[in-house]
Amino acid sequence: MKNIIGVFLLLMFASCSTEGFKTYDGGNFLSFSKNFDQDSTMVSFFFHPGETELIIPLQVDLSGLPLSEAKEYRVVVVSEETTVHVANYKLEGPFKFGVNRDTDSLYVKVIKSDDLDTKKLNLVIEILENENFTPGVSSHGKAKIVLTNIASKPDWWDSKIEKAYLGKYSDKKFQLFIQVTGVTDLTGRGASEITAWALALKYYLQKHIDAGNPPIYDEDNNEVMKVPVIG
Repeated sequence: MKNIIGVFLLLMFASCSTEGFKTYDGGNFLSFSKNFDQDSTMVSFFFHPGETELIIPLQVDLSGLPLSEAKEYRVVVVSEETTVHVANYKLEGPFKFGVNRDTDSLYVKVIKSDDLDTKKLNLVIEILENENFTPGVSSHGKAKIVLTNIASKPDWWDSKIEKAYLGKYSDKKFQLFIQVTGVTDLTGRGASEITAWALALKYYLQKHIDAGNPPIYDEDNNEVMKVPVIG
């Protein structure tokens, strides 16, 4: 009798385990990495002097099983939410998600125009369903690129850059950083490079004072311009 009960309990446990840890077979879902309602990708030609075209990457995330072969996915421009003129961007497919990856990138070409000197214009892109993928969570189903030729805080100037390297952002500080270093983008840069460039700005500010000038004032932050990097 004990043996029968034991076998019965074992079968029940196996059944529950199988039910609790089913093999994923719900399909593959694609989403943009940023929350559409909270985050956008800011692109300002102001910080790319001489450039009239830029290639902008948007991260796309996969939920589901890794792919054994690259598969196409479908994206479109959401015309009713897009304010940039069609001549100022190119979204050219086919778009494919790579093999054995959980993230990939979608690339959009944006083109400078005179109206960006005074405006910030939106380009909104949405993932649509096709035979290979289903859009994931709705808040990440669309991505917004904000285009301008006005100075604006870049995505890479995050809390880490602020705390450890360059301090509070301002247009004036960023312009001075570009003037001193010749660098406009710290995306993907290593700590040693970022430290060296932040120190270059810090030393410039100090040399300015040592030469008998008043400290450079940062009007946006209502304080003397400061760079917290150690060195």
